Amino acid sequence: MYSSTRFQKWYNGSPKEKLAEARALFSHLTTDARLDAPFLLKIEGLRNGCHELSTHMNTMQLGQLCCRCGSQPGGGCCSAYMADNTDSMQMVINLLLGVELSPREPADNDCCFLGPRGCLFMAKPIFCLNYNCTHILTGGAPTALVVLEQCTASVLTLQIEIETLLLEILRHGDR
Repeated sequence: MYSSTRFQKWYNGSPKEKLAEARALFSHLTTDARLDAPFLLKIEGLRNGCHELSTHMNTMQLGQLCCRCGSQPGGGCCSAYMADNTDSMQMVINLLLGVELSPREPADNDCCFLGPRGCLFMAKPIFCLNYNCTHILTGGAPTALVVLEQCTASVLTLQIEIETLLLEILRHGDR
């Protein structure tokens, strides 16, 4: 259904270009009713997992820690480089979760997907979820870190499953 050139656009280019592709894909997927009930249940499972992860991160006060670090010169891991590595599929998943994606302009050295309350994504990019800096690793209680890893693994597994299904739908049309 889609050419390899089109697939390349989903993974290459600026965040703004990839977001335009994501919006077109979202429109295509939702307008043509290509998403069946089992797929939508996976999306709901991901939404619940993201909320559980977010709640746990709040109990660990990671938002405060990351904001404090990010406000220091050279601090923070939410960089423009990370925004450049976000792809259209990640954005489509967030659009399916009901997230309003409005990257800020200009996207200086920080990630353009940072809003006034942090990351705009509900389903965050894999690197962002897998990376725990030394401040998190040394400041978190061991049991809280185990729960963080479990929540993260659950969310990442669902994200990968959903992306795989999306690519299958887009390659082969209706299931």
